[in-house]
Amino acid sequence: MGVFGIAKKGFGAIMKGSKRSPTISSVKPGKNLKKKRDVQDSVVKDKDKAMAVLNEEGKRNIRTSVPLKDTNKRIADIVDKK
Repeated sequence: MGVFGIAKKGFGAIMKGSKRSPTISSVKPGKNLKKKRDVQDSVVKDKDKAMAVLNEEGKRNIRTSVPLKDTNKRIADIVDKK
């Protein structure tokens, strides 16, 4: 029995007990979505204004040092705390 046969048997034993996915019991709705989006838009506009005067290397440094997704996550955390 090869590696794939062993893996297939092991995976089959794991999946044997359940034939379908568990039911999602609840999903909490988002909070302060409008406020988060407004703050994020203003941050993006300010960042674009600051980047307009930079050369290509400076723009690349800003994009790589502080990714937009990290900024948006921090903003969402701050708005949720307030």
